[in-house]
Amino acid sequence: MVKENSDSSQAAIAWMIMAGLCFSATGAFVKLSGGLLIVWTVIFGRSVVIAIMTFILSKIQNKSLSFEEPKWLLARCISGLSAMACYFYAIPLIPLTTAVVLQWTSPLFVALFSGYLIKEKVSPFLFICIGVAFTGTILIISPSFEAIEINAIYALTSGVLSAIAYLSIRQLRSTASSESVVFWFAIFCVICSLPFSFKELQTLSIYEIQVLFGVGITAGIGQIGMTKAYHAAKAAYIGAFSYSTVVVSWIYGLFIFDEILSTWDMIGTLLIVGSGIILATTSPKTENVQAP
Repeated sequence: MVKENSDSSQAAIAWMIMAGLCFSATGAFVKLSGGLLIVWTVIFGRSVVIAIMTFILSKIQNKSLSFEEPKWLLARCISGLSAMACYFYAIPLIPLTTAVVLQWTSPLFVALFSGYLIKEKVSPFLFICIGVAFTGTILIISPSFEAIEINAIYALTSGVLSAIAYLSIRQLRSTASSESVVFWFAIFCVICSLPFSFKELQTLSIYEIQVLFGVGITAGIGQIGMTKAYHAAKAAYIGAFSYSTVVVSWIYGLFIFDEILSTWDMIGTLLIVGSGIILATTSPKTENVQAP
């Protein structure tokens, strides 16, 4: 029997904002690795660090790493790994803020899919938000309406796949701890990425190892925070608070990588982020969600 947590919405918001701050740092580390490491090596390094962190944390907190719904865990792992591969591939090729904002269309897709996949109620206003965000996406991907920025498509695909992963996490909330979901996802990624990264792992420099460690630590903390957030509150409601990632990523892009967004990129970003914020303020708050 689990206790009902009356403060679940507030706790979920705090966890999601912390996750957003960490994920923006992850993006910066991946950007620093651009051209030096293949995507699978970054995924492997990230996943190893997260698996170790989560295992230690579960032992300290005496949390079980067992799970009871393998189909939802497998859905989380496959969609999450695919999303991560698309995202990490796109980051070195387009401005950091652009990659992040397209990947973080995921909260809007979460809200769109949640009514169909996990039967959560969503605000009717959602479809207006989706339309506005879609306009913003078009301005980023194809501002001239002629040529399409193919690398931006990878980041957008990551957003769609991430939404499926997050909904799977939400579905697992009553049968697996957040530590269990994070741990087994990390193990899945280690197993899948090792064959593709094995050769490069044998020739890593000290700098490359430091970058991988930074990716792993920031992504690990972010992953735990995000998973706890989706455990604690409705998916459509909490997802929009992840947009703190966009603001911090813009700061990193400007001051670390000297990236200046085009006018169309800025307008598209504002439309997408604005839609997410509006969605957050119009979605009904959670009522005493049960947390595992």
